[in-house]
Amino acid sequence: MASIRPTLKEIHNRIHNDAQVLLDEEHLRRSDLAVFEAVIAGASHALYNAINYGRKQLFIDSCDTQYLERIAGIFGIVRKSATKALGKIQFKYAVSAVDAPIGTVVQTSSGYQYETTGSPTAEGIAPVRAVLGGEQYNIDKDTELTLPSPIAGVTGAVVVEEILGGTDLETDDELRARVLARTQNPPRQGTKSDFIAWAKEVEGVSDAWCYPKEQGDGTVVIRILGPDKELPDETLLEKVKAYLISKASVLATIYVLAPIAQTFNFTLKITPDTLTNRNLAEQAIRKVFNDESLPGGKIYLSHLNKALSDIASEEDHTIVSPDSDIEVQDSSYLPTVGSILWQD
Repeated sequence: MASIRPTLKEIHNRIHNDAQVLLDEEHLRRSDLAVFEAVIAGASHALYNAINYGRKQLFIDSCDTQYLERIAGIFGIVRKSATKALGKIQFKYAVSAVDAPIGTVVQTSSGYQYETTGSPTAEGIAPVRAVLGGEQYNIDKDTELTLPSPIAGVTGAVVVEEILGGTDLETDDELRARVLARTQNPPRQGTKSDFIAWAKEVEGVSDAWCYPKEQGDGTVVIRILGPDKELPDETLLEKVKAYLISKASVLATIYVLAPIAQTFNFTLKITPDTLTNRNLAEQAIRKVFNDESLPGGKIYLSHLNKALSDIASEEDHTIVSPDSDIEVQDSSYLPTVGSILWQD
């Protein structure tokens, strides 16, 4: 949309020229008229600025945060909150087991804190939950933890089950995409697009696909991905199923499933063959899969070649294998990147 706001200088010149036409006689260079022209030009410029800003707020694809949330609210769409990561830790004892009360706080070397949600077992294993929501609270197994408030007999803790499930607050772009999808595909009491939109309303769901009648008449199969497009766990699958049941027709039999990852290995050549180019090539391939993968879908070899050609430092490349478009067995499978072998 073209801007309708003239510059301050253009407004001032327009006012000055209009005044000159209307004057009966020459006025002094530093008369009050010059002051009035400057003041009116400044006020007009501010009005143009307000009009231009207000014009942007009329449209979903250009409005700012507060207007986006207001428009989303009209459609009953709420920004997804950050979720807290969950996992298990094992306490380390100086001599023998010590009871660590529920709510005991442990933290990483970076300062991310977690609190226990249950008493430790005889082996010292306890469930924990991140103190705050956010993806940065997802940490790997074997991560060492300390206690900011020491407990006598406890020397520390270690992660024994990955702490996962933490997601960030939904961004403006993600919320905007859902609002646009809602306006472009209005609810029709349980269409394919409705099930996809409903599934994406659940915290932790990054993508969803719908397959009507896959398990027979009256059935709807929804396949979802969790945070960062990872395969979902059972907790998220059950959460989505319960939410869809609350939204959908009572006649629908709903299945919420995780797609089965079908990996595809690559053999590549790239010139110049440097570590930087290899890393960039792997990132480019993974981005194509991230953008285009869907259960039962196809990854076009031409898209992979284009992604590799777009690398600024690449002079030439060859995808030795696979040598044709990538296709999975059926809609149960999701194409994913396997290993990458490099040829000189």
